[in-house]
Amino acid sequence: MKLPITIASIFLVFLSQAFAQQPHCGTSEKMLEALENDPSLARTRQEIESFTQQWIENHPEGSSERVVHTIPVVVHVVYSSSTQNISDAQIQSQITVLNEDYRKMNSDVSGVPSVWTSRVADCEIQFALATCDPDGYATSGITRTETTVTDWNGSDNVKFTSMGGHDAWPAASYLNIWVCNIGSGLLGFAYQPGISASLDGLVIGYRYFGRPSQHSSYNLGRTATHEIGHYFNLDHLWGAGADNLNCTADDGVADTPKQEAPNFDCDIPFPHETCGTGVNSDMFNNYMDYGDDVCMFFFTNGQKSRMLAALNGPRASLLSSNGLNQCPVGIEEQMLHTSINIYPNPTSDFIHIQSDQSDNLLTDIRIIDLSGRMVLNMPNIRLGHAAIRLSVGELSEGTYVLELRSDKEVLTEKINIIK
Repeated sequence: MKLPITIASIFLVFLSQAFAQQPHCGTSEKMLEALENDPSLARTRQEIESFTQQWIENHPEGSSERVVHTIPVVVHVVYSSSTQNISDAQIQSQITVLNEDYRKMNSDVSGVPSVWTSRVADCEIQFALATCDPDGYATSGITRTETTVTDWNGSDNVKFTSMGGHDAWPAASYLNIWVCNIGSGLLGFAYQPGISASLDGLVIGYRYFGRPSQHSSYNLGRTATHEIGHYFNLDHLWGAGADNLNCTADDGVADTPKQEAPNFDCDIPFPHETCGTGVNSDMFNNYMDYGDDVCMFFFTNGQKSRMLAALNGPRASLLSSNGLNQCPVGIEEQMLHTSINIYPNPTSDFIHIQSDQSDNLLTDIRIIDLSGRMVLNMPNIRLGHAAIRLSVGELSEGTYVLELRSDKEVLTEKINIIK
């Protein structure tokens, strides 16, 4: 049911005040705003919840064949400074963190209090950067957009090229992650299933992405682990609101105890009792709480069941995505507005790349072999009248595809390396 605007406004103000002094997740605010802006979303969310409960009932823990699901990911880096333009290696480190955390392969899982170790789940979900873009061409799974926007103020504008960000890839086929200067005191935010495709995915502050990141407390990549939990239909441990002071709200998961409010930092001894005692005290090491990255260790079996329900329901299209296919490299595609001169070709040691534009076209330069494997990647190269010299002497003899990709244009041309 649509909340009255006055109640929603009061709730949003309360959320803002509650978290004003502490970096936090913005999912609760975003979902409430979405419910206010789209009256049909409440009905959609209720249908998803009904499906979730039925799926869990029909698939009790341990009853299903164990299958590891791999999710294709695209990371949209939107930056206004070189510091915000995080490296490919930083992005890959985040994928590594996600695969450790969702497969119970993180070394710090040993820190889970012994009363909960039987609840710790291998969620059997893993992640990989997309290898095939929406047009069917080979990709690194990373886009880069230089923008004049210095602070996104916690908005969804980063998801739209027309507003200085980058449009989503099809949400049915890719997990979209935007990395930017998020603003508004947020670590990140995500939308739970049912939201419109143009908004679907998660936004993470560049300071909190990858391992190690640029922040002292949220430095191990657990912000993305937390936000993807929301993407797969998890709530915070205290429920969907700012807090749960009367201990009546719940996150819809049987094996996560109720708790009054978020737990911050790392100096919390077990048991920390707000809505229960002992084994049912606050599960402050769970990824869906707010502790520092160094004290976030695990998902539970019940949380796993909710996420698998999402993957068999509203997120099921991810499992039939072509995003991880081996894709052709598209040799015939030509750039629409820019003429490029590439010489010498064939070559044995180096090539020159020169543009007819004088405005220093910002371009990603990639070399891809004919199996679709990227063998060289040089992001954010400015092409102009002055030729760029590119060394290719270490590549084996054969035919390759040189790809020059800007935000709006692409050129792919065959090059031959001889020895």
